[in-house]
Amino acid sequence: MKIARTIVGSCLALSLTIPFTASASAASQSEHPNAPHVSPVANPLEGKLSQTADQNVKAAGVDAGLNVNVDVLGISDRIAEAVKSDQNRTGWVKNVMETTFYASGQKYNVMVFNLNQEYEDRFNGVQFYGSAVYDGITYGIWVFEDGSFDNKGDGGWINWAFRGWFDRDNQHIEFHRP
Repeated sequence: MKIARTIVGSCLALSLTIPFTASASAASQSEHPNAPHVSPVANPLEGKLSQTADQNVKAAGVDAGLNVNVDVLGISDRIAEAVKSDQNRTGWVKNVMETTFYASGQKYNVMVFNLNQEYEDRFNGVQFYGSAVYDGITYGIWVFEDGSFDNKGDGGWINWAFRGWFDRDNQHIEFHRP
């Protein structure tokens, strides 16, 4: 079943979370105490689909130390790997952006943003939303068709990165479909 095959490693737009054990996460954090990690999300939807998904994941023997959802684009594993691989914050933000863009088939716009900063988004056709934490800082990760984004905080690479088809006017971005 296609949905069962696309259950992977982080938060998604459908918000159907599935808890995992923390063994992989704990092991990696013991080696690098400041290493970035994917943050857990609350599950606003409960029911048969999430129970079925949980059974499918347990049957697959997945143990990633993450919460996961149904990933219609199949990009969560790649984002989770990008989250684990960088110790440089600027490089990490750029890496999450690039990993997400290529994992989504280079067909969608991507925004990675420090959620500690003020912002306003008006995205259409959101294909994916997830979050990741770097050294205590939570970043939102969006994959979407078009829309706009206003960064009301610091605009450096440590706080945001985006890729796709857009027009930029300082801190305001208008994204277009490819």
